[in-house]
Amino acid sequence: MPGRVLIVEDEMLIRMLAADMLEELGFSADEAGTAAEAMQKLRASGADYAIILLDIGLPDKRGDDLIREVRQLNPGIPLLIASGESKADLQARLDGFAPIGYLGKPYDQDQLRDELGMLNVT
Repeated sequence: MPGRVLIVEDEMLIRMLAADMLEELGFSADEAGTAAEAMQKLRASGADYAIILLDIGLPDKRGDDLIREVRQLNPGIPLLIASGESKADLQARLDGFAPIGYLGKPYDQDQLRDELGMLNVT
């Protein structure tokens, strides 16, 4: 059975849709609406996430800064960035934080499954 995913997305409907898609793919999903909530979940006992699905535009912290914090806590966890920004711009800024994948918003379940596969998250 696939692992747990932490979805970090400030838009509730997008977060709920992502959780539904992930659950249909066999994952379990935890949700966070802010960077602070995400870090709280990541620091919690038993936080054994297979991947973090992360919106880069959060209201309480820049995505780049949150990624730095996540990498300090868990250097190897795969990140899947969901953003309306261009993939090339994101790669130029964030490739030093590998393993990392990119999903352009809006995305569908097939794109999500493909990106999870490219990151070897099952």
